[in-house]
Amino acid sequence: MKLKQILGFAFLTLATAGAEMRTYHSKDGKKTFRGDLLEYDEKTKMVQMRIARGKILNFPINVLSEKDQEHVEEQGPVLLAKKSIRIETKHSSERTAKNKPAPGQWNFEKYDHSYTITVENFRDQHLDEVEVEYVFFIERNRREYQGKIEKITGSETLNLVVANSTEKVTTKTANLEIWSDNPIMPGGGGG
Repeated sequence: MKLKQILGFAFLTLATAGAEMRTYHSKDGKKTFRGDLLEYDEKTKMVQMRIARGKILNFPINVLSEKDQEHVEEQGPVLLAKKSIRIETKHSSERTAKNKPAPGQWNFEKYDHSYTITVENFRDQHLDEVEVEYVFFIERNRREYQGKIEKITGSETLNLVVANSTEKVTTKTANLEIWSDNPIMPGGGGG
């Protein structure tokens, strides 16, 4: 099975393409209906849709207009992927630097920050060419950049996700700095 599916997350929320309520047309153009595409079986050429009233219909794809047939054929792999794949993310940070401040200096630490994205294929078929696209946001050093938010994006293609197995992707790394709110002040005497 050949599948090119874009998967992504923003703010650690998975966003996948999927069914949408739209207007479909009959092959002769005389009839229309609104529905959500639920399934398309490429082998049998059968379509399953939930129409606006909530009823589920099963019918052959050739009753739809050519444009709607193209849409269904494009969305079929996306729907299959939604039923076949589960995505999980895990945050990881590694401290790369930490200062030992002298009196009057600011404390700071530096980290490499990334995510590991686990793609789980829980079907009995392999998935080829799964493209994982990601977006995450970080807040840069508040002291220098005044709360600047930076967007980190990237993508990676998994050539094969074997049936009933998992594959992992690691995102690009963001370099973070954490500064203390107050500098270390010299110790005072007391009495």
